[in-house]
Amino acid sequence: MSLHRLALASLLLTLAACGDDGSIGGACDTAADCDDGQLCVDGRCEAMPDRPDAGEPDLHRTTPPVPTSLAILPAAPTLTVSGAPASLTLTGEVTYDDGSTRAADGFWSVDSSRLGSIDSTSGEFTATGDLAGSVDVSLEALGMTATETLQVNVERVIVVDGAPADSEARFDAATVATTDLATREANLLYPLDATLFPKNVFAADLQWERGADGDLYRVRLVVTGVDITAYVAHSGATFGYDWPVAADVWRALAEAAPESPVTVAVDRLEASSGEVVPGTARTFRFADASIRGSIYYWDLANGRIQRIRGDGTGLETFMPSPPARPSDGARCVACHTVSRDGTRMAAELWGGGDYGAVFDLTTDLSGDPAPTVVAPNVQRFLTASFSPDNSRLVANQGNQLFLMDGNTGAGVAAGGAGLPATGSAHPTWSPDGTQIAYAMNTNGSWGVDFTAADLGIIDVTAPDTFAAPRVIMPGAGRVVARPTWSPDSAVLAIQHGTNSRIDNGGTAYPGSLRLVSRDGSNVWNLETLNAGGDDSYDPNFSPFDEGGYFWIAFVSTRDYGNAQSGTRGARRRQLWVAAIDNSPTPGTDPSFVPYWLPQQNRAEPNMAAYWTMEPCRSEGLTCATSDDCCSGFCRDTGSGPVCVPPDEVECSERGEACGSDGDCCEGAGTCIANRCSDLG
Repeated sequence: MSLHRLALASLLLTLAACGDDGSIGGACDTAADCDDGQLCVDGRCEAMPDRPDAGEPDLHRTTPPVPTSLAILPAAPTLTVSGAPASLTLTGEVTYDDGSTRAADGFWSVDSSRLGSIDSTSGEFTATGDLAGSVDVSLEALGMTATETLQVNVERVIVVDGAPADSEARFDAATVATTDLATREANLLYPLDATLFPKNVFAADLQWERGADGDLYRVRLVVTGVDITAYVAHSGATFGYDWPVAADVWRALAEAAPESPVTVAVDRLEASSGEVVPGTARTFRFADASIRGSIYYWDLANGRIQRIRGDGTGLETFMPSPPARPSDGARCVACHTVSRDGTRMAAELWGGGDYGAVFDLTTDLSGDPAPTVVAPNVQRFLTASFSPDNSRLVANQGNQLFLMDGNTGAGVAAGGAGLPATGSAHPTWSPDGTQIAYAMNTNGSWGVDFTAADLGIIDVTAPDTFAAPRVIMPGAGRVVARPTWSPDSAVLAIQHGTNSRIDNGGTAYPGSLRLVSRDGSNVWNLETLNAGGDDSYDPNFSPFDEGGYFWIAFVSTRDYGNAQSGTRGARRRQLWVAAIDNSPTPGTDPSFVPYWLPQQNRAEPNMAAYWTMEPCRSEGLTCATSDDCCSGFCRDTGSGPVCVPPDEVECSERGEACGSDGDCCEGAGTCIANRCSDLG
């Protein structure tokens, strides 16, 4: 072999040896297998650069970098939707102890699927599109967890049927008026300023006044996370000067930020001047409370009891054919009362002082005649009230109170001091069953017409046994009538006026509502509820104590909205609802600005609203908000909002992201390094 060939062979052996003993490119398990100035990277010896670039690993070190923190990007993410599903992909980033950063894959999750869902592997969050709010998003990777709060906002522009498609551009191009604003603005009339609504109330009809054919209106509703703009065109003589807020829009406002002010304003684009006349803004709020249940009220004009279901499905003539009077076929139903659990209704039939009946509200009452629990030939009574267990009713006939069996209608002997035989009307049993309140010392010939009365209390000392009545609040020149108990039996609301009636033959009697403590030691003038007027009557507490409030339905002849879509100027009896602080402080008005009860017949006089309990709504039934549903989820699945099952995160198959072994589908192994695997 030549000297040249021997030298070449020796060089190759040397190079091979260097490759095996830690030279650059040589195989290694740790940095100890490499030469000085080298680091073992991915099983190969690599030279360490003098100055690593920012974000790159420091190769001067002899140990691998250690992950120290995990983050979600972008920080404080926000997703804006417009009534349709929208997505945002989040990413993970891990920071090491040498200052470098790298993308991090892991298992993504959200603390609630009310606003949307997240892909557990990709980090793509998809909002449902109809609700605003915040949701906590978490990423689990490398033994660490990162969490960020994702804010979902709803922004919508709605061009109501009849309005031009370029309505927004017309407003943007128009000059803003600066003169005579008070007489030119649209002047929003409903909702009232500072109204407090429950979250699941049926959507309001926004009403205003002023305008002419060809005018255009811009309605703006804003609350934290939600910004709604609607354009409405004045359509001529039949225009209602209103916008019934779409159900999905109202729901977005209600669920976005309870107890936060919702700002509403109506701007008018005058066709005659081409100027935008800005409207005065006002606010209202949604309480952090949903009050399920049905309301049964007296439709005076038709002599029927109507029902408004709490699920928002509308007005229902649930008993179209009440029992007819044998003598003349009359079918009037009046002076009703409903048990708090919503299972029974007692009502007077045919005329004042005639027979009454008891109905089972859990059965179908649409037959002719409607079936009864207590037939209309057993007992005569005017007004009545169920005991808490519905086994008894305290009722009045003429000017006396008496006790009757709730299942048979038979009179029941009252022990102890008994029940008063004179000067008595409007009895109401406390929810705790221990007292009966009533209008005491009345001066009329029967329990309907009187011009003097005190607030009386009768203690229930034992079953069917009563103590002597006592006055807890004198009428003092006015009439105490229609007492009603709060759900906790701590306070009563009363009608306080010049007559027990609201009006008689067209003559209106002044009246307002007051709150009285159980022992009569405190009396509150409900100035906010009464709005400084003397036109509020016939209160009835709902059985709900929600969000820090009691809720009370009452009758008022005040204006609701405008004359076109409301009752302005008609002085028609309509039903209103107000919140009452559930812990009233002496000397402080506990009432809030009321709202008009939606879905009642605004063209007819209505009164005597009894609100009853209703269980949470099961899956497949209609709903107003998620609070209505037993599952906690109300979704519009294409034909209106219904209760749906709670969202469940799908399990991960082999190779997909996971946070724990429980995230992996059956047969997909266990969670190893944030991936489902059957290895190891």
